[in-house]
Amino acid sequence: MTARTPRAARPRPYVDRAVGVGGAVQPVAIRIALWVSVQLLVAGIVVLGGGAATSQPINAAAGWWMVYAGLIDVATLGVIIWLIRRDGVSYRSLLGPPAAAWQVALGALGVLAATVPAVVFGIEINEAFYGNATLPMFAVVDVPAWASFFSVLVAPVLAELAEPVLYLGVVLPRLERRIGRPWIAATIVVLVWAGEHAFFPLLIRDGSLDLVFAGYRVVSVLPFLASWTALYYALGRRLLPIMAARWIFNGGSALALAVGLTG
Repeated sequence: MTARTPRAARPRPYVDRAVGVGGAVQPVAIRIALWVSVQLLVAGIVVLGGGAATSQPINAAAGWWMVYAGLIDVATLGVIIWLIRRDGVSYRSLLGPPAAAWQVALGALGVLAATVPAVVFGIEINEAFYGNATLPMFAVVDVPAWASFFSVLVAPVLAELAEPVLYLGVVLPRLERRIGRPWIAATIVVLVWAGEHAFFPLLIRDGSLDLVFAGYRVVSVLPFLASWTALYYALGRRLLPIMAARWIFNGGSALALAVGLTG
């Protein structure tokens, strides 16, 4: 009788390894703290540069939010890499089952089509809060040409490598495993993900934080985040189509702002 060579153990997917909520809370808390601290740092630079004489430094700093968002996404990527190295998994494993390029492209088109109702609903929300006026987070943007190029060409790529991977690839599996009910975990992720948007950018109105704008930011992104999270499940936990569609969507918004189409 001959001994059989044991089969190599297949690596478990990340959802099976993610058992603690610490790895879900920490990166989200760090990301929110970065949004606040980086804007305050930029505001301090504005004050030191003498720019506070003509505008509120917090709002002046907010004008650069599409630029410093890239720095925050780089930091988020660093946190993600630290977490997955600690857990012994790869970044690729967070993106879901493999898919051919044509499947990713077709899936991205499907995601864009499925996002249309969220866009329509978002337009209604925009009008309910601000009518036909330019939205505040776009109205405050006033950056030089190089920063506009960065916002259009680089920042959207960094955002897709960090933001959806954090919430859907890292946070969601941990909550699913902890709670045991995916729909509850998904609801928490959508609400927390939307809540993060209240912090970027922070705006001052009449001498205090503009809480109406913060509330608008949360409400306006909810239909998008809910749609993308539902599509994540519908696509068999494949993130690449969602990332590609979001890149087109966010990159297009940045381009429209850069060429003055949002005014």
